[in-house]
Parts: sequence; C-alpha cells; structure tokens
Amino acid sequence: MSINYSTEDKEAMKVAFQAKSRSRLQELIDFCKISGFRKIGIANCKAVQELADKLINILKNEGFEVVSMNCKESGLDGAEISPEMAGPSCDPISQAEYLNAQKTDFNINFGLCLGHGLLFQKHSDALVTTFLVKSPDNNNNIVELLESF
Repeated sequence: MSINYSTEDKEAMKVAFQAKSRSRLQELIDFCKISGFRKIGIANCKAVQELADKLINILKNEGFEVVSMNCKESGLDGAEISPEMAGPSCDPISQAEYLNAQKTDFNINFGLCLGHGLLFQKHSDALVTTFLVKSPDNNNNIVELLESF
C-alpha cells in the first residue's frame, strides 16, 4: 500500500493524533494550540448565534483571537442569486472572504447549511473544520438522527 501523504499532510496527522481527546471541543482547542494557530475564524448560521457566541467566549478564554461572521451579516438579498430566493439570504462566500481578509489561521463552520458549508470551505483560504452540524428538527443532534433512522 502506497502512502500519498505530503510532508504537510503528515504534520497535520501528527497534530491530530496529539490533540485527540474525548471531547470535540477540547480536541479543537488542543489542535489549534499545537498547530500554533492564534487567530480563529467562525462562520456561523444566524439561527445558532447564541451557541456560536458561547464557542467564541470559550476560545477567547483559551487565549485565541476570534473573528466571526454570521450567514446573514453581509445583507445579501437572495434575489441576486435567484428570484424565488428574494429577501435576506445566507452568504457563505462573503463569510469566507471576510475571514480571508482577517487572515485567520483556522476556520470553523458552525451550523451552516450543508451547501453553504461547502461553499464556505471552498472559498476559505484557511483550513476549515465543522464543529456544529445544524439539524433544527432534533436540536442539532445528528447522532440521534442516525440512531432513529
């Protein structure tokens, strides 16, 4: 079996191994600290703003500089994308561009809709991880969905 990991990929794998924890939150914090990331970006859905604010405060208390933008903050009118989307629209590309301009070291997708998260990740200059998967029907509990399917 051939391993096609670049030196950079191998470093990321080593850091992930070192940061492994029972808590995804602690793993995120440790991964960022071990990697030397200081400026963390958060792209969140406005519907989970209260939870995003909690994460922002936790990361700040851990010594990180945190920059965030919610999905509706740009003021995009969905009609610019398609007439049936008229009104305030999510804008994941603006979220990525904003965090890119802030020169974040690492970005977090916090509750963006599936397609929006994909666009955010595509346009982000920094590495992106997903911390919260939004699933409003069951209070964002994805595991519960799998168990009940």
